Amino acid sequence: MSNIWNSPRSLRTIGASAFALIAAGQISAAHADEVPAAPEAAPAAEAVDAEAAGTILVTAQRREERLQDVPVAVTALDKELFAVGGLGRSANEVLNLVPNASAGTQQHGRPRWWIRGVGAGQQQLDLANPVGFYLDDVYISNSSATGLPLFDLERVEVLRGPQGTLWGKNTTGGAINVISKRPSLNGQDDNYVKLEYGSFDDKIAEAGVGTTIIDDKLAARASFRFDDRDGRFDNLFTGEKSSSVKDVVFRGQLLAKPTDTLEALLSVHYRDYDTDGTYWTTASYAANGVVRNGYAPSTDINDVSANAPEWSRNKQIGGSLHLDWEIGDFATLTSITGYERFKTRSAGDSDYTPLEISRGYSDALSKQWTQELRLTSAQDSRLTWIVGLFYFNEHIRSNSYSATLPQGVVPALPGATAAAAFSDTDYRHKAESGAVFGSTTYEFTDSLKLTLGGRWTRETKTLDFDRLSSPTPPPGQPSTASWSNYAQWWNSYTGTYGGPGTFSDNLKRTWDAFTYDITPSWNIDRNNLVYAKFSHGVKSGGFNTAATLPIALTDVAPEKLNAFEIGYKSSWFDNLLTFNATAFHYDYKDVQVNVVGPNPGAVGGATVSYLQNAEKAKVNGAEFELTVNPIDGLKLNAALGLLDTEYKKFQVLNGGANLAGARFVRSPKVTLNAGASYSFALADLGRIELAADARYQSRQFYYVTPQDTVNRYYLTQKPYTLTNLRITYTTNDEAVSISGFINNLFDVRYLNHSLPGANPALGVTGDTVAWADPLTAGGSVIFRF
Repeated sequence: MSNIWNSPRSLRTIGASAFALIAAGQISAAHADEVPAAPEAAPAAEAVDAEAAGTILVTAQRREERLQDVPVAVTALDKELFAVGGLGRSANEVLNLVPNASAGTQQHGRPRWWIRGVGAGQQQLDLANPVGFYLDDVYISNSSATGLPLFDLERVEVLRGPQGTLWGKNTTGGAINVISKRPSLNGQDDNYVKLEYGSFDDKIAEAGVGTTIIDDKLAARASFRFDDRDGRFDNLFTGEKSSSVKDVVFRGQLLAKPTDTLEALLSVHYRDYDTDGTYWTTASYAANGVVRNGYAPSTDINDVSANAPEWSRNKQIGGSLHLDWEIGDFATLTSITGYERFKTRSAGDSDYTPLEISRGYSDALSKQWTQELRLTSAQDSRLTWIVGLFYFNEHIRSNSYSATLPQGVVPALPGATAAAAFSDTDYRHKAESGAVFGSTTYEFTDSLKLTLGGRWTRETKTLDFDRLSSPTPPPGQPSTASWSNYAQWWNSYTGTYGGPGTFSDNLKRTWDAFTYDITPSWNIDRNNLVYAKFSHGVKSGGFNTAATLPIALTDVAPEKLNAFEIGYKSSWFDNLLTFNATAFHYDYKDVQVNVVGPNPGAVGGATVSYLQNAEKAKVNGAEFELTVNPIDGLKLNAALGLLDTEYKKFQVLNGGANLAGARFVRSPKVTLNAGASYSFALADLGRIELAADARYQSRQFYYVTPQDTVNRYYLTQKPYTLTNLRITYTTNDEAVSISGFINNLFDVRYLNHSLPGANPALGVTGDTVAWADPLTAGGSVIFRF
């Protein structure tokens, strides 16, 4: 653990905050306004060029506008942040640069998107996240398909707060729009190749190459990224390295402009993402270090120990056709057709020990297609508007299996007492929704505006759910579970089924939702904007497809959020300084929450995973963002997020605990990003840029219960600060840039995530943990042509 935590708590917080404010690295272009090697660390990089902030253009309101004129809390991250800065191994990294936001993930897998306390604790395929993810304006529902690497981009926009009118349902937390670098019709191709090498033999290669086929008429662009990282962990049971990653992504685009008024962009992408080995281990609360059955895990954060093979194989393919037709001087008609397919197979050690207690295997496929039509008025009158239609269709097939194999038939540490068991959970899920929406802005004067927006959505979801489980043997009796092939135990079960773990059901629900917003704004002058906003957001209802007992196979109602927000955006001294501030209050109802733990209403008080609604909750918060360019070459940034969350009414189903007063998960009360970079000429040889950044966050909980910092401290992460450094040399003609970087400079030891495991009735005295990366380093070179 870094020495930064050796002082009392108050001094830790003050010291970390002060360091972050003077540390150095660009973090966000929204200061004009949701890992690399260390997950959740903000990389040393630059936000959108601050010359800046006043001239940044965004499409947060579905039309191009100056960032400082948009009455929305939005962060815009520029392409250089991903190219030179090293951001983008996984899409989750973008929220490390946004106040009151995070998206921790392991390897490059499913991000856990959270903005202002709003996110999804349940990680099942069919449960959409309340932070909407858009790839080139195409919504992707399956969060496992949203962790794809980000490269060869124009920018990324992160909108905070409900965005239900123009961005649709499932955006109660906000929206993330990734905008790829388009082909150029006039030869401005911005071609590049990047090579990088870092800790754990991490090898990265990426490139973007475009060409104009017919001047002003037809152009193409191809991009790819290859990331191959060896395992960081030592598996003490097998003697092998664990948690290696191989991630390959390709994107191809074709841009056509057959007439002056019609433009068409066809884009396709493909991803092949594989992992081998676990990153999970166990941690004991007992004085002797034993977790269960005499097994004591290593306390080294680079050690794991598992007997069951762990791997994943993921393939993703998708694309979109984007058409824009200018209808005279009246309006522009936009059509966006999107398709996404994500297939995954994985196996793992579900008890995270070398004991044979539980192992898992899954095979799943999700497919979606979307169609959006928008008619956008011209901007040359006091009344402007957008109207549109949206359709969404998704199918999911999931098969998951778990087993405890007989003792002695597979390699395992002796001592396990769990009886042989098997379960097979299959479900088919379908979601279909349609919406009509509109937004209009009226300028009463050149400075005073009012925006009104509304969206009506109807959604139907169906679930065909079947679970088979081997019966629990009576005390003293042998298990009836048996297999014909232990190497492929998931498809060779020959035993019997029965007991409370065998059940099935067919569910169908239809929900109607009306989301809307009201936003008056006042441009005091070109450099000062004040706005107020009320928005009503809705997130889809759904089903608890993680149920292992009939009592947990529940449906959850849509969650509803009323957000009250006031904001101030300003630019000073010819854009040398920008300062933005936002304050908000959320009135949150029917919050969808995942509760994991023993429940007296379950069979025998068994541990159950409940996805359920919490009746009422509230969120209060504020955000302050500052960018300063005091002298030529020096850039300073800081962003402070303050957050207070609480469940007001929350009774766990079927006789469970009353959790009123609990805090939201992954919602630290304080987040602070800060950084600086200094660029100077190196005689006639080029330029050197020195950059550093730091991110501080206060305590956060990983589960709604237990929130016990004394007895279950592995389910929480205490305050910590991550610091990164970077130095970059660029030639005078900008054809070559060479960078060296260090992430997690002070080698801070912190948890990326954890899982509840302690159970006194079973003699389990610890929980499951995933330790984030220690200090890592590397270098890269970029060739531009």
